[in-house]
This record gives sequence, C-alpha cells and structure tokens, in this order.
Amino acid sequence: MPRMYRAGVCRQIVSRLPWGEVVAAIAAETGIAQATLFRWKRQALIDAGVIQGIPSVEADELGTAHERIAALEAELTLTRDACELFNERAVVPPRRRRAIVED
Repeated sequence: MPRMYRAGVCRQIVSRLPWGEVVAAIAAETGIAQATLFRWKRQALIDAGVIQGIPSVEADELGTAHERIAALEAELTLTRDACELFNERAVVPPRRRRAIVED
C-alpha cells in the first residue's frame, strides 16, 4: 500500500520544485521516493493549468464517486445473495385438503 503524506508536506515540497531544486536532492533530503515527487510536481502543473490533465479537485470528487459506486455495488451483491438464499430455502406451504363433509 502506498505511503500517505500529510497535505502540508506535499505543498511545502511542491512549492520548492518550480524554483529549480533537483528532485533527486529533495528525495535524498526528505526520504520521499523520486517517483512520488515527480507525480506531485506533475499534479501541481496540472492544477496551475500549465499542462493538461484532471485537476486535484475533480480527481478528489471522482475518487469519492468511485468509492460510492463500489459501496453500492457491494450492497447490491449482498441483496442479490440474500434473495437467492431466500429463494433456495423458501418454504412452500403444503396443499390443504378439503375436508369432505358428509351430511
């Protein structure tokens, strides 16, 4: 699982990148992987409108939507499983015999 960093740490480091600091030097100083720093830098450029891509705000909304969809799909699966279980174990009442009444 990827390591999560506080938003403040990300903002501080990203603010240093446009000023010409070398990513390798920042990675060595902070212990954060170079790939992570390059990803943060690219996202900062997208957010600034320098390059094309999905801005952070839209990506966050999209991520939330994906989580909600996954939760709804899981709920639907549980409901279907419960319905199938009910159908398999459904008790059918026996046929009632009509009482023959003789007068």
